[in-house]
Amino acid sequence: MHLDSVTQAVTAFSPLAIAVLTGILAAQTNRRARSDRIMARLGAELAAMGALDDSSAAKPELAAQVEATVKKYKETCSREDSLQRDKLGVSLGVIMGGGGIALGTWSALQGGSAFWWWTLAVPSILIGVPGFFHELAGGNSRGNESSNAAPST
Repeated sequence: MHLDSVTQAVTAFSPLAIAVLTGILAAQTNRRARSDRIMARLGAELAAMGALDDSSAAKPELAAQVEATVKKYKETCSREDSLQRDKLGVSLGVIMGGGGIALGTWSALQGGSAFWWWTLAVPSILIGVPGFFHELAGGNSRGNESSNAAPST
């Protein structure tokens, strides 16, 4: 195995590895940050409510706000629990995106007539990478949870 082929493989797949890791970490951080913001808000509202006298006119309004924040936190948790990531879709996105990146890198490094392989690489990248991130974010299960939460009549 030549050092050039190893270098080409690392060059081709390092952007894919970075994109996958960035997507996974960003999705986890976003979920945690949303829950943490709601909990911080709830803590501040409870502290403000505890600081008020029982005879204060603002206490019932603040209690209603606390109830709304608790409801929002419950909805956020149920939404996160209902998200389902399609492992096949994520894998297919990695394979298509990674294959497109590898093929595009190879064809660019080869030059000449191999440059026509870009006609396969570009659509593969354009379908695989957004598909990966769509499935990583919950895919079609994001729309299903809101329709399940609506009361039936």
